[in-house]
Parts: sequence; C-alpha cells; structure tokens
Amino acid sequence: MFKRKQSNILVIKTDNLVGFVSAEPAFQAIRQAHPDATISLLTIPSLQRVARAAPYFDQVAGMPNFRDSEARKEFVRQLKNAKFERVYDLAADEVSRKLHAALGPFRPKWFGAAAATRKRRAQADRAASTPCLERLMSEAGIDTDERLPDFRWALDARKDSANMKPSWYGISGAYGLLLPGSAPDGRWTAKGYASLASIMATAGFMPVLAGPKGLHTFGDEIADAAPQLVDLAGKTDHLQLAALAHDAAFFVSDHAEEMHLAVSVGCQGVMIASGAAAEAAAPTGRHVVSLTSETGPGSVDAAFVWRTLSNMGLINMGKEPPQAAHAS
Repeated sequence: MFKRKQSNILVIKTDNLVGFVSAEPAFQAIRQAHPDATISLLTIPSLQRVARAAPYFDQVAGMPNFRDSEARKEFVRQLKNAKFERVYDLAADEVSRKLHAALGPFRPKWFGAAAATRKRRAQADRAASTPCLERLMSEAGIDTDERLPDFRWALDARKDSANMKPSWYGISGAYGLLLPGSAPDGRWTAKGYASLASIMATAGFMPVLAGPKGLHTFGDEIADAAPQLVDLAGKTDHLQLAALAHDAAFFVSDHAEEMHLAVSVGCQGVMIASGAAAEAAAPTGRHVVSLTSETGPGSVDAAFVWRTLSNMGLINMGKEPPQAAHAS
C-alpha cells in the first residue's frame, strides 16, 4: 500500500466496452492502492456515463479528437497542468502512446506499454491485442484480486430512476435479452433471432432486443417476422442495459460487446459464434454456453438454442413450444 497523501492519478482506458469491463478489477485495485488520491479516468465518449457511475474515479474525461491539432495541444496542456504523479495506461493503444510522447521528458511515472522500449512493445503486441493488466499492476506494485469483473455497482447508480426499470420500456413478466453484435460478420441471422423470439413469446418470455442504434435496421428485420419483439436498439445506455440484464432470465448473443456487460451483473446465457472465433469472444469463467458451427453462426438452429437454455436451467421448458419444431 502506498503512503496516504493527496495526489493526482490518471487512468487511461480508451479502447472499447469489452476492455472497460475486463479492467474493472484493475480499477478497484488502483483505487485501493491510492485511497486518498484524486483519480481521473480518460476514456472514449461512449463510456463516460457508465464510468462516472463507477466508485473508482473522481473525474472522468473523454478523449478529444486528436486529428484537430488545436484540440490536441489544448488537451496536452491541461494534462501537464494537472501534475499527475502516476499514469496507469490500461489501454496501451496508439492514442495513449501519442499522449506519452506529447507529455515529453517531464511526464509523470507511467505504467503501461507506451513507456516500454520499442522491442518490448513489439513483443507485447505480438502476444495479445490488449495489455496484460495483471502484469502491469504487478510492475506498478499493486496487488490485484484474482476475480471476474463485477459491475453490480452500476445497479445502484440510478436505482430510484424510473428509466432503470423494465416497466419503463413496456416490459412485464419474465423476459430474455437478445444481444446481436454490431458487425454483420459473425452475427447470428435475423431469421434465427426471429425464430427464437417467437419461441420465447409462446413460452411466456418477452423477447427484448438491446444494443446500439446501429442495430435499428436489423431489429426491424427481426420484428417483421416476430412482432412480439421489444426493440430497444439505441434506447438504453450502459447503466440501463446493466439493470435490464440483471433482471433478465437469460441472454442470447453472438459477438456483441454488450454481452460482456450483461455477464458482469450475473446474467447467464448462450453465445452463438463460428468455431474459429468462439474461444476469443466468449466471456471466461461465466455460466455461458458457446454454440459453434464451422459453417457460420447462421446454421445454428433456434430450437437448439432454446433447448440449450433449458439444459442450463435458465428456463423451465416443460414440453417443446409449438414453434420449435419449425424454427430455423
């Protein structure tokens, strides 16, 4: 444990939602190591709201547009004036490396790949696409608990707000979350999701689709075949999604970043993926079953997904719903 004193600490996490979720144990370890410090987080704009709800940071800032030279210069000036004593670079991406270089020789003590030698950075890049947080924390002299990310603090962020409850969206009774990925490549088909949504509705589970607004067209395609669908694409922030996932009976996803947020609040379910990508995409250490197909996720049958959810104990299937025999 470091000596207690007022100090400024900067944490950099500027990659994506999956990276932010996976770094949660490191966030807590940094806060515990610097209990009296002012800890600032630098992240991407889309993660600012959920980051501000986290109990680990005193201030949260969004990364500016580095293509704007004036904005970049002003941002670097602000960082220098903040007089940070330590920087924990949990992103180790090109942006953090540019920041490391821009701060010059009087930069604070920096922990992360940007501070490593060029040879060491190259070795790290070949080893993994994201930095090894455990090694980084060890190099910084911080003990990190070996645990899975836990975002249950997000449930208390706006616990009295009506828009954190399923009823705000017209959801009543038992429901399951459908979490398609943003990228069409590797995504389960609209036909597959629609077939599953119909099975869910017949069995008494409201099918709820959630994710970024870019899924609107895909959601419309599912709703055309399964009008029971509640389409929330683009209508929830990360805190609202965490609350929905916590109360959901299960989830079904493919390569969605939101799946990692869902499992971090205890939601369980099925991930559909191609054989080559399943191991890298699946959340580790969770009650998640990966259904893979070498011919692509489109060949995974909705009825088989439903039976898998039943085998996991997430639904009480009883007898097969009428649609299951015809689902594709």
